[in-house]
Amino acid sequence: MKTTMEKLEKSRVRLTVDIDADTLEEAIEGAYRRVVRQVNIPGFRKGKAPRKIIEMNYGIGVFLEDAIDILLPKVYQHALEETEIRPVDQPDLDVERMEPGEGATFVFEVDVYPEIELGTYKGLEAEKEIVEITDEDVMNILKQQQERSAELIVVDSREDVQEGDFAIIDFAGFVDGEPFSGGAAEDHMLEIGSGQFIPGFEEQLIGTNVGETKDIAVTFPEDYHAEHLAGKEATFKVTVKELKEKLLPELDDEFAKDISDKETLDELKALIRKNLEDDATRRTAAKLENILLQQIAESSQVEIPQSMIEHQAEHLVQNFFQSMMYQGIDEERYLELTGMTKEELRSEFEPQALTQITNDLILAAVAEKEGITISDEELSSKIDEYVAESSYSEEETRKYWESQKHNLKISLEREKTMNFIVEQSKITEVAAGESSQEEADAAD
Repeated sequence: MKTTMEKLEKSRVRLTVDIDADTLEEAIEGAYRRVVRQVNIPGFRKGKAPRKIIEMNYGIGVFLEDAIDILLPKVYQHALEETEIRPVDQPDLDVERMEPGEGATFVFEVDVYPEIELGTYKGLEAEKEIVEITDEDVMNILKQQQERSAELIVVDSREDVQEGDFAIIDFAGFVDGEPFSGGAAEDHMLEIGSGQFIPGFEEQLIGTNVGETKDIAVTFPEDYHAEHLAGKEATFKVTVKELKEKLLPELDDEFAKDISDKETLDELKALIRKNLEDDATRRTAAKLENILLQQIAESSQVEIPQSMIEHQAEHLVQNFFQSMMYQGIDEERYLELTGMTKEELRSEFEPQALTQITNDLILAAVAEKEGITISDEELSSKIDEYVAESSYSEEETRKYWESQKHNLKISLEREKTMNFIVEQSKITEVAAGESSQEEADAAD
């Protein structure tokens, strides 16, 4: 077999493979052994008819489809090994020529892993934000934890609904005097002032007494997710059955013990501050890295095939739906609520996918050019670190990371390369919100 390669646009190649007569004949003979089991020729038992007899009755073409199936994986694999390309998708095939006794020509077109022409990656200039964590930031987190630890207790000191109450209600909605699907519920708990319901609904409940039934008139927003209700006027018959209010725990040492392993409120505040500072450090570092990678991308040249972008976008969509599942929303429900198709959602993720692929290509190219690698000792040390930090058993944790060695090595190599780029750059530290780069972006 002989393979020739032609480079096309968008990191796509055409592979033309010429197959000699003997290789084609071998495949046709293999096809005969398949076909003979399926044909009935008068005078011969099934599966025993000679090849020449089958050809006389059906023509040589009866074997060619199976011959292609036999040849295809071998021919394609040979072409990949001979040209050393890295395909990123399934190839398109065209059988250009197939002549028994002479040979055949297969033509494959396939997207390949793109090559990047690196631009400037040393001596870059960028600003790094420094975020100062304030006492107010710490207190906001404490208040959030206080809210999550609150109890709902029955209000027995009054009967009327007030903002901030949790009202237990029955309701039934009507449009043009007719009930509509999803417009009724019993024992529904509604936080007054939360904005969970249609605008105007919660406000009209204020002042209503427990046991009272009230008609509430509202208008569905024009952009309401249920198109048949959008912009429609509706009346809800609402009965207030019970009132509850939130009882917040005191912010003291006992509170700290209840929600953490800390003994005092001051220790809890110190932990919260450290977590906020660590998070801010990660975010500002990631932002700086993205700025530097964008600068490198702007001075580099690369053609990324569409199929590669689509595959990465599909991966992002699956991750997105997985995160939505933790919020109790499955794929079908999300698409129904947004009115989108999965293909439209994937298209929205394509710019992010393109950026991720480009950044990976840049880091891989810089690592190769600078000889940046991860040694076996570094890899083992990182696994030891993960094992020591894990709350799971040492055996289970080590077994998992040993199985992920290849991916971990790539991740560590990318991290080491990114650190190299940062070290080779001129970084100016600025207070958060004072970045001249952000001002320039806003002006654009």
